[in-house]
Amino acid sequence: MHSQPTFRTAICTDYEKLLFACQHALENLHHLQKHVSALPVPDLDASHQLLRVEAAYARAYAHLESHDEHCQLCRFVSKLAHRGFSSSTIAGLEKKPFV
Repeated sequence: MHSQPTFRTAICTDYEKLLFACQHALENLHHLQKHVSALPVPDLDASHQLLRVEAAYARAYAHLESHDEHCQLCRFVSKLAHRGFSSSTIAGLEKKPFV
């Protein structure tokens, strides 16, 4: 269940930690959902555990989503991304003239 993450952020280590925590919580949720759906009879304890794991994922996701409100570096990078720098960077990487 603990697979190597396929993403890597080079800018904010706090964001990266939150991203990993969110991915881990989502993996736990999917694993438990499979387990609960395979039960022949609904189990109250399993249902309660599923609710706790869903809440843990919701908290992890909320922390990830609200991170840029508290992180100056992430706000700065986000502003750069919204200014259209990505299209000029891609054109430079592809060695095509920027139109």
